[in-house]
Amino acid sequence: MEDKAAHQESKERYGRLFINDIDKIDCAIFDPSVGVVGQSWSVDITVAGLLDANGFVYDFSLLKKLVKQVLKSTVDHTLVIPAQSKLVHYQETERGELWRLQAKSRLTGVNSDWSYLCPKGAVYPMRAMQVTREIIEAECSRLIRHRLPEEISSVEVHLRKEEVVSGQSFFRYSHGITGHEGLCQRLFHGHRSLIEVQVADERRHDLEQWLAHEVLGSVVHIASLTQLVNPPAGIKSGTRADNTNPLTISYKASLGDYEATVPANRVFLVEDETSIESIAYELAKLIANEGIEIGGPIKVKCFEGIGKGAIAEI
Repeated sequence: MEDKAAHQESKERYGRLFINDIDKIDCAIFDPSVGVVGQSWSVDITVAGLLDANGFVYDFSLLKKLVKQVLKSTVDHTLVIPAQSKLVHYQETERGELWRLQAKSRLTGVNSDWSYLCPKGAVYPMRAMQVTREIIEAECSRLIRHRLPEEISSVEVHLRKEEVVSGQSFFRYSHGITGHEGLCQRLFHGHRSLIEVQVADERRHDLEQWLAHEVLGSVVHIASLTQLVNPPAGIKSGTRADNTNPLTISYKASLGDYEATVPANRVFLVEDETSIESIAYELAKLIANEGIEIGGPIKVKCFEGIGKGAIAEI
């Protein structure tokens, strides 16, 4: 019997499989040194374990389905918060979860206060002082491993941001789409997004940098005029305030009530809904209205995370 068991054990074979770009994560992260920051990653995964009768570590199609389910029900389209930070405070209310957040700018040392009232599931709290890519990778690996059979010995998730080519401009934004029936209604979910501008078929890197860094400030929350509660006099679309006075954003959606306070200088306003189509159109209008020497039609291609977005032409 012992010889048979030893022979059986000797026949056991282990293997590793990988799937690159198995899914995407679009989320927002609360960074105590910056505030709310949009982020987008491609997801790569490697799984190791004992080979089954078909010579598989695990079925590719089943793994893809499982990973997408796990990410969608956890970190994707949420605000990821370092719950152990002293700058994070939680309160449960009748209307939902209330998170009070404080950020201290690395550059100015000025504190900014944020708050977020939301239904359960809109925030993903991490047991950490600060959220990093490595911490999210470890959490995703743990969540997926928990859903796989015991024959799987290890799971490694790698989050990969879109590479920057020389001359390209990115900005990070958070937003919530009021009328969306899915997870895009969450007021604080976000993206890291490429922006491209063409004027009369000429690529304009200077205008891309102007929009991404000066107009949007590199890190921004996009809100519509209709989402604001008691907006200050004179406030209009296509602008971002130069003060840190709090703006209150509030709306009801199919999953519940959302309300947030955000420093005014971190909010760029659009006239209509905060979809990527509206954002691209608002940015194209800005170029046209600034009196910049353009000499032809304007086309703004604005990405919503990786590999998708909208084009506005004026």
